[in-house]
Amino acid sequence: MNLEVALERATPTRARWDAWTQHEPSLAGLAYCDLRSELRAARPARQDELLGALVRLVQADPRAFGALAACLLPGLRHRIVRHAPSLDRQDALAVMVGALYEAVVSYDTAQHHPYVAENLLALPTRRLRHAVAAQRTWSGHTEHNCDVAPHERGPELSPGALLASAVDARVLTEQEARLIFDTRIAGRTLPEAARRIGLRYEAAKKRRQRAEAAWVAWWAPEACRRRERA
Repeated sequence: MNLEVALERATPTRARWDAWTQHEPSLAGLAYCDLRSELRAARPARQDELLGALVRLVQADPRAFGALAACLLPGLRHRIVRHAPSLDRQDALAVMVGALYEAVVSYDTAQHHPYVAENLLALPTRRLRHAVAAQRTWSGHTEHNCDVAPHERGPELSPGALLASAVDARVLTEQEARLIFDTRIAGRTLPEAARRIGLRYEAAKKRRQRAEAAWVAWWAPEACRRRERA
């Protein structure tokens, strides 16, 4: 089961949901399936009220995060289709879900915020766009190297040399460089590359995301700054 399917099927136990709703009057009388239906059809003010209650639940009990992420899954999907059609869908979703958790735990529930969903999805969307930019930057360098004639190609243009330079500069570890090389250059799948370096799939996916972001920030800092200002 992949992350998207897991979120779609996420359903808290009845006992746990009842315990959560006792602490949130906005959720009183709602079954979990009713909550998801109401979030799709309710007016913005009611959506904000329900999502605010879920945010408070997560901050009190992190086990509630799966329920909140499942409720926001349509918004996550929409942003992936809009901003990251070139990324692996599960990679893109993992980037967004990780950032969503950060956004939820740091959300200021003491203040009334309109458009709670948009506020929660702002950080995940920025992270997703950065991941797309990292992939494009990496692909652009490797494609440029393929277009250069062999007698004109300096060693600094080879993917292996680029990664080795990043390792020498301590931007990447050797394991991170191997993971990028195997999956972006050698054509191995991420699960296969993860096994080769002794990592589980999810750990390898997150490691590669962080490593590529670090590599782009080091190799093309001006591009990163322009994206942050955008």
